[in-house]
Parts: sequence; C-alpha cells; structure tokens
Amino acid sequence: MEKKEQREDSKNKETKKEDSKKEENIKGEEESTASTLPTKSPVPPESPKKEKEARYLLFFVYGETAPIDRADIFDLIDQLNKIPTPPEETRIDMIILSGGGYPHPAYQMVNIVRSRCKKLKAIVPLYAKSAATLMTLGADEIIMGAQSELGPLDMQMQHPLIENLHISALEGYYPFLQLYSKVSTEFFPIALQLADQIIQRTAIKREDAVDIAINTAINYITPIVSQINPTIVNMCYRALATGEAYAYNFLYRYMFRDKPENEKLLLATQTAHTLVWGFQNHGQVITRDDAKLLNLYIGFGENYDLFDIMYVITKEMLQILSTSKQTKAIRIISMNQLQSLLNIDSYLGYITFIMYKAYSLVTPVKEQLENVTDQKKISLTIRQVLGQSLASLPPKVPENEKKDIAQVSLELLELIFLRNFKDENALYRVIFNRIRKERAFSKKVSEVIAGRIVEAVKELNDTIEIEIDRTPPEVVNKYILQILAFLLVYNIKF
Repeated sequence: MEKKEQREDSKNKETKKEDSKKEENIKGEEESTASTLPTKSPVPPESPKKEKEARYLLFFVYGETAPIDRADIFDLIDQLNKIPTPPEETRIDMIILSGGGYPHPAYQMVNIVRSRCKKLKAIVPLYAKSAATLMTLGADEIIMGAQSELGPLDMQMQHPLIENLHISALEGYYPFLQLYSKVSTEFFPIALQLADQIIQRTAIKREDAVDIAINTAINYITPIVSQINPTIVNMCYRALATGEAYAYNFLYRYMFRDKPENEKLLLATQTAHTLVWGFQNHGQVITRDDAKLLNLYIGFGENYDLFDIMYVITKEMLQILSTSKQTKAIRIISMNQLQSLLNIDSYLGYITFIMYKAYSLVTPVKEQLENVTDQKKISLTIRQVLGQSLASLPPKVPENEKKDIAQVSLELLELIFLRNFKDENALYRVIFNRIRKERAFSKKVSEVIAGRIVEAVKELNDTIEIEIDRTPPEVVNKYILQILAFLLVYNIKF
C-alpha cells in the first residue's frame, strides 16, 4: 500500500513538473509574441465625416444700363432670408452679370452674403466689371470661362464740376501725379542747368543765377498747376484709395486667408494695388489668364458643374430684362430647386413630344376639311386622320403611349376644328391642362411652362422631324433653361 502511494506521489510530481514546463513555455511564447505586438491595439483611422452642406445659387443679373446701387441691399436681404440652414452648413455660388455701379453697396452686399455662408464662389458666365469685379474678390474662388471678363477697379465718380458726367478717378488724379513726379525728379536739375547757362553768358553771381532760373521754371509751370483743382485731386485720390482698401480687405480676409501671414499681406497688397492703378482704361478686359497673373484664385468654367447652364440662364435673363420694365434681378434658389427643374426634362420632353405628334396632325386635317362646315363630318374626319396616324406608329411604341397621343390629339383637334380655337391657343390650353393634371407645379409656373412648350412644339413642327422614340433634348433643354430664367426674373416661386 505504501509503495503504491509512493508511486502515485512520484507520478504526481512528474505531472506537476511537466505542467510547470508547459506553463513556462506558454509564458515564454506569450512574452515573445508580446514583444512583437504594439503596446496598444491598432485602431483603424476614422474616415473623415462629410460636412453637411446646403448649396444655393445667388444671381446678380443687371441690365445693360442698370447700376449696382444701395437699393439692391434690401432685395439681397429678402432673398437671403429664404435660406433656412445655418451659415456653417451653407455654400453660396454667386452668379454675377453686371457692368458695375457704386462700390460701397457692392462691398456691403458681399459682406452680407459672407455672413450667411461658410463657402462662397463667384461665377462669371459673361462679365463682371468695375464694382462687380470688386464683388468677386470677396469669394474664395472665381469661376471664369474663356468668354468671361473682369475689369479694373479705378473707381468711377461723378465729375465734381460737370453735371451728368462720370469719369475714372484716375483721370482726375493722374495729371497731378505726373506733374508731381516731373517736379520732384526734373524741376531742380533743369533749374540748375539753366543757372549754369546764365552764369556762362553773364557775369552775375551763382546765387542770383539760381534765383532767376528757379523763378523762370516756376513761371513756366504755374499756368499748368493752376488748372489742377486740389479739391478734385483729393476726391479722386480718396476714391482710388477706397477701392484699393475694399479690394485689399476682401483678398486678405477670404481669397488669400490660407496663406502664411507675410505672404497673405503681400499678395493682398500687390493685387489690390494693381487692380486700381495698373490699367490704362476702365473698360479694359481682364481675362481669366490675366486674372491668374494677378494671383487671383481662378477656377476654369470647364471644371465647374453648372457653368454652361449658368451661361445660358444669365444670357436669357439679360434678354428678358431688356424687354421688360425690370432692369435687374437679385434672386436665390437652392440646388435642390434647380435639380428638381432640370430633372423634369424627361417629363417635359415627353409632353413636348406628344404635343408635337398631336400638332403635326393639324395640317392634314385642315387639308381634308377645306370648306367643310358639317360638324359630324368634321368629327369623323378627325377620327379617321387620328386612326391613320396611330396605325402608322412603329410596333415598339407602348400601348399606353399610343393611348396618350390619341387622347391629347383628339382634345387638340376638337378644340381647333369644333370649337374654333386658334391653333396656338388650343395647343396652350391642352398643354396647360396636362401639366396641371400632374399637380407638379403651381398655376403660375404651369402657365410659364405651357407657354414655353408651345414655342418648342412650333419650333419642332417648323424645322425638324423627330423619331417617335426620341425626345429632342437640345430643344427641350433650351426651353427648360428659358423657363428658369423667366421664373428668376419675375421672382416666381417654384
């Protein structure tokens, strides 16, 4: 019994030794592994959170003779009050088409816009001159196309002596500047040369010769100096200094704000000074390449998602302004509003298409109904022509589309031939009713859209033949942008 217990004790001791060795091996492996692992478990880098950003399009479109003025500030505030998002979540694309105006309201309007957004881009589809150029400097970036132009900032001012005459402040200040330069660099050397000539030809003292030479020079320049009005010179200088200060403030605060302090200060100073003093003519064209040489942050329109659309819209708005009582339009729309209108091109294209197919039946019906007055015969002829037209449609046209064309065509033809509507009036009524049936737009917007589709249908009918299964996108897109331009000019909610 004792031997058995001794064997078991010996066995237990060996087992414990083996277990101890195993634990040591495991511990050694753990320590070896631990030495190769980081002290902290690696955490995958967080993907940057996408900032919330509501994008708005702010239009400043001025007619040919309409200036930027202080009354525009009220219109701007009314438009900006439509923005529901906080400034830190707001981006504004400021589309400017203007020949210029007064610098003070231009400066103030951009300050107001900046207070309502975190990001600001200036879009110049055609031209932004003078005070409008100043407005673009308050943006983070200026988007320009090959046709876009900015202008110098030599401030325009009312001539202090001549009524209804505006001049560049440089015109009033340069004569003084040039005369001062001549006097400071050439007056005394010329006077001394004259004194030497007097001494060579006479026996008078040098002191007397210098007095005579200086008095002679003074008598020569006095009539010139007398023509320079110090009040005008001061007014012009202050106007130029104001323009330079405004430009500097915008560039320093916004466009160059990410630069190191010394570089920011230098760039803002040089660029502002050149824009005011560095051009010979107020109407001089500054292209996008010229603007880049001035160190302005210029983005090319080819890389901006809406540049071509903004070009067409502002061009259309300018045309509408030229034929209306309004002279300018300051309007804001959200990107969502723009997308909602642009996204209906397939819907408007479909309406345009079926109206075109219906309208194309008017001529053959007229030919068959010449001198016919019997209403039963008119009704029968309409249905015969409509039936022939539907039968000629390709088999691939869906039945619901054929039915749609039949309903629209019948309504249009009956309005014209049974109720004696004029072609255009009947077409407008059918289109308007169809749009209102969808309840997609207000009555006012539906009226605008219906009028534009009438024009599109007539253009298609007069110029080209389209296939049954192909929407004419170039025509439809053009009229959609015309619709938007009209809504913007007349401030119609959509």
